[in-house]
Amino acid sequence: MPRRPIPADPSIGDRIRARRELRGWSVRHAASRAGISHTSWLRIERGQQRTDRYMVVDLAAALECSVVDLTGQAYTPADRQLDAARIDAERVWRVMMDTPMTKRSDAAATVEQVRREAALVRDLYGRCDYAGALRRLVDLVPAMHSLTDRRLALTEMVPVYGVAMGSLLNVSFPAHAWLAAERCAEAAGLLDDPVAVGVAAANRARVAAYSGAYGPARSVCDVAAADLAGSGADGALDVLGFLHLARALHLGGLRDEAGAEEHLAEAGRIAAHTGETDSWDLAWGPRNVALWLMAFLLDTGRPEAAMKTAAGVELAGLPAVRQVYFWLDMGRAAEAVGRDRDAVRMLLAAERVGPQHARSSVSARETARSLLRKGAASPELRGLCERMSLAAQ
Repeated sequence: MPRRPIPADPSIGDRIRARRELRGWSVRHAASRAGISHTSWLRIERGQQRTDRYMVVDLAAALECSVVDLTGQAYTPADRQLDAARIDAERVWRVMMDTPMTKRSDAAATVEQVRREAALVRDLYGRCDYAGALRRLVDLVPAMHSLTDRRLALTEMVPVYGVAMGSLLNVSFPAHAWLAAERCAEAAGLLDDPVAVGVAAANRARVAAYSGAYGPARSVCDVAAADLAGSGADGALDVLGFLHLARALHLGGLRDEAGAEEHLAEAGRIAAHTGETDSWDLAWGPRNVALWLMAFLLDTGRPEAAMKTAAGVELAGLPAVRQVYFWLDMGRAAEAVGRDRDAVRMLLAAERVGPQHARSSVSARETARSLLRKGAASPELRGLCERMSLAAQ
């Protein structure tokens, strides 16, 4: 049978079909490799069944390709800020490659200049302005490496490289994000600070999990958490709690839901003790635990329970980068239970909070595609699709 042409704007289902046909495999053979029924595989290819973050990993493994091959690399956006972010993502990559941890750059910067720029970049990331953060990182990276006070420089590098990692990942540059996470880990290791090492471990694990490497991601967090256990250092309990959340995500990917729930419960106990904090830009506290629990319930096929958990979350005061995940997950959950109008409203709320994030999100794009297929083609949804460079069929 001749291969069908790949659409100009392929969905995850289109990419799965193209990969399967490239292998010359039947639907039944591919489905057996993934451990799902052939009818489920067909429904996924046709866009009639949504895939969660865990299922995409299984499908990629079955097709012997990367997760990004199925979710899609960075695309040409209609959003001018996202277009600028793509350009600066490459510039940040090059400057990181040109500035290894062992090299001191020739950039002339004072401590105050670096601190001021680092604070601004962290603020831009918290507001989901990834284009703004990446643009300033181009100059901030060599400036940090030019400081003569090595410990002070390393102290700034840990959160700044963390911001670089998050910004690059959120605009679909996982390989670039991995280098930023490695730089963060190198700086934390040279500081010999277990709290900073824990933050860096969470960053490395986030990139690993993005690519479906849940086992290695969990191992990195296990080691960092063991080093933090019993520490009385400032922020140690917050980071330890966050590592419990990360491991819950990883165990979910490894199909150990009971283990994941244990980590979520422990994170909840720690958050009840610490309350809401802002150390290391984690926005740690009971609300963050609720957001992760909501995502976990959604990814394990319980959208109604996810929406019930979300009902008790107070968003006021949370940074935009946290709020946008809430609204995107709410959109996914609403679409999953048939509340299509609510799903559109929640996607638009995510876009208002973090336009760059929402317009580049694989999750948002697939939710919008599913709504279009079901006929929920309102003017608001069509406008959002246009801003996402998504064909409103």
